Amino acid sequence: MENIKADKLRYQTNSSAYLLVMLSVVFSVISLFILITYDSYGAYDTPFFVKPDFRVGLEIVLGIVMMLMTFLAAEKVKYYSKTWGYYGLFLIAGVNVFRIFNIPFYAYDNLWIPKNTMIISIIGFVLSVICLVIAGIITTRKIIILTHHLKELEEYGEINTN
Repeated sequence: MENIKADKLRYQTNSSAYLLVMLSVVFSVISLFILITYDSYGAYDTPFFVKPDFRVGLEIVLGIVMMLMTFLAAEKVKYYSKTWGYYGLFLIAGVNVFRIFNIPFYAYDNLWIPKNTMIISIIGFVLSVICLVIAGIITTRKIIILTHHLKELEEYGEINTN
């Protein structure tokens, strides 16, 4: 039975990991937009709004690059790419961990956003990291199963159903 499940991996895409990686893009984009477009419109005694500077610009560029890289990773893990499954997703997750400690705290320390907005954006980045790590684990597991199965097929030339 295990061999039949492993053989199916040759013909089916890695849709669960693909969906998790795409979900991480959504969480990351929402978090970034919450941070860079925040304006309280006078709802507080002291108005909050983000004043663009060089660091905010770098975060926007990093966000665009990360969206592109994460989308590329999603397409690669859909077809069981070893490089993206073993390293790429975890590297992107690490960059997103860095992003958690970069712009949300910077914007909050400069009084550009209130604390609840900072917490919401941090939660979004954390969810993005969690999705990427789970997708990396799923992909790594499936790649190991598929690689072992392909070696078995190469060695024996047929599927052993016992």
